[in-house]
Amino acid sequence: MRSQNHIINNTSAVPTAHVGEGTAKMGESISHVDKNEMAPVMPLLGSGRKKRWSHGSLFFSLFFFVPLIISRPLPVETWIFQSAGYICFVTLYIKAIKQPAKTLPSYLLLMFLLSVACSFQNPGAATIVGFIAFIVGYYNSLRTGILTISTMMVLLTSLNFSVFDGAGFLLLASLLNSIVLFGFGVMERKETLHGLKESQQAEALRVLSAIAERERIGRDLHDVAGHALSSISLKAQLADKLISKDKIEEAHREVRALAQLSQSLLSDIRQAVSDIKQLSLCDEIAKDKALLEENGFTVITNIEDKVDARLSAKQESQLSLIIKELTTNTLRYSTGNTVSLNVEVNEQTVKVTYKDHGIIESNGSIKEGNGLMGIRERASSIHANVDISFAPHPIVILQLNVDQISSRKAAL
Repeated sequence: MRSQNHIINNTSAVPTAHVGEGTAKMGESISHVDKNEMAPVMPLLGSGRKKRWSHGSLFFSLFFFVPLIISRPLPVETWIFQSAGYICFVTLYIKAIKQPAKTLPSYLLLMFLLSVACSFQNPGAATIVGFIAFIVGYYNSLRTGILTISTMMVLLTSLNFSVFDGAGFLLLASLLNSIVLFGFGVMERKETLHGLKESQQAEALRVLSAIAERERIGRDLHDVAGHALSSISLKAQLADKLISKDKIEEAHREVRALAQLSQSLLSDIRQAVSDIKQLSLCDEIAKDKALLEENGFTVITNIEDKVDARLSAKQESQLSLIIKELTTNTLRYSTGNTVSLNVEVNEQTVKVTYKDHGIIESNGSIKEGNGLMGIRERASSIHANVDISFAPHPIVILQLNVDQISSRKAAL
């Protein structure tokens, strides 16, 4: 650690000839590599599930003030300058984590210049370099990241021997901090890319499943309707010929057969269509869970097996839409960060419980809008009992009786 006198006296202006030239090269190297590498588009650190962690990590930036506290008393001007530098750093960091990778180099360059400027009075500025290293490791490929961090370390080493009079602590702290946080950034990047790959594979499987389902539906409808429509066409032509020959009784017989065939075909088509489920409840729950987690919520689900088999197509579709509406309400109005969803199946009932763990002070401040009214209407359309309460937590409970399920399936 540098002595107090050294910290106080080392307040000369930053030699812009050295720093400006080196940092310009660093910015050029970042831009050059980024333009020539086809890097995947990474989720922003300032969005989704990463937003809370990215903001929370600012707690560690308070180490910026540790050398100043240890070296007190310091002139008021030093505290003002360092505090202003810290505020500028926080502002740049919050803006940087919300920027796409192509606009990041300018922010990182400003953060690096800020760390150098603050280092003349405060070796705690090495903290800022660590945040830069994490962002570089997350957004860039390993090759680009190593090149950028190496450039930063070369610049810091040059400044250490040419400007800071061998302030080894500053160089060592910056080096260790950068290596460690760069490693964390690289690991976070790998984990995120792995998650993106799994999501893409799952989406591809869903698309293939949808295509296969459409093909199956087409085959089923062709098998059901093809022969019947051919018979209807032939009998209609035959009836027309019989009428033209004044064979009215035989023509009536063919028309009656034609009506029977039409009714039989209509029944077969209804039966085929009734087996097509418009919305899968489990798929909708998985999609809504992923959406909530992307927006920083913790989602606890307990879905019993074979729930789909207990529901008719209409019931499954309506329950899926209800859960979708509840998810939308949570994203818009929730004051919490946890959601639980339970689907219980037994011999007599199917019960769905959706709970938002956000706290609401009083029921009196809540007015049911179109969303909740729509939920009640959908529940009514499938003869489900619905109970909606708000205090202290918003809870929606839907219950279907087995008798209702069985009778509606039989009707189909």
